[in-house]
Amino acid sequence: MEGRISSTLESFLPSFFQKHNSKNQNSSRKDYKPEIIVSWGKEKFHIGFEKEGSGSLEETTLKELKERLKSITGVPLNGQKLVYSGAIMKDENSNLSSLGIHAASKILLIGSKPDKTQLAETSSGSPEEHALISRISASVEKIRNTSLPQIESFETQVANYISSNNHQEIIKVHQKLTETHHLIVENLMQSLLSLDSVDCPQDFQVARQKRREAVKFTQGLIDRADRAKEQLAQDSSSLL
Repeated sequence: MEGRISSTLESFLPSFFQKHNSKNQNSSRKDYKPEIIVSWGKEKFHIGFEKEGSGSLEETTLKELKERLKSITGVPLNGQKLVYSGAIMKDENSNLSSLGIHAASKILLIGSKPDKTQLAETSSGSPEEHALISRISASVEKIRNTSLPQIESFETQVANYISSNNHQEIIKVHQKLTETHHLIVENLMQSLLSLDSVDCPQDFQVARQKRREAVKFTQGLIDRADRAKEQLAQDSSSLL
């Protein structure tokens, strides 16, 4: 009798556990939701998505991801840079899957949450305004460090060209200076377009003022480059 019971259990238990494990696996697959990993400083966040439809990687836009990260980290939308595969993602209207993001993708969040002192520098007290001010300031700093030295060098080269008595290679030098002017102005125009893309709401008064000042500063550098170019043209007209 005991032998029959033992034999029955031996044949029953494997089947029981197989069915039980199968149910657990099916339940696990059913409950599974894709996740991406976002690193911010020393912190890591597992951001979950629906498998399909609204809230999925296929339908969630970059802007919507930024909004979720803002609620988690406090980093304003305008202050976020999301890096994936070594590149900053910029098209906020694109869905995540079209940007190559899939389950288990790792993204780097660059940005900081403004403190009370920084918010006091704004007119609205909004973290978003502070982020715009920082963005404008970064653009101006880049212009100061790149375009301004180029203009100063260009002005010096033009002055040396005009004062030089050796015009044996005048055509070659003139062409080089003309190309330099074109490159400088092209870079500054790109900076103006970048500043123009900074959308400052009416109540972001400090940000709006900073943008106006940045545009005026950039336009002033273009005028400087153009004046040097005019001097070059006037001097060359009598020699070419």
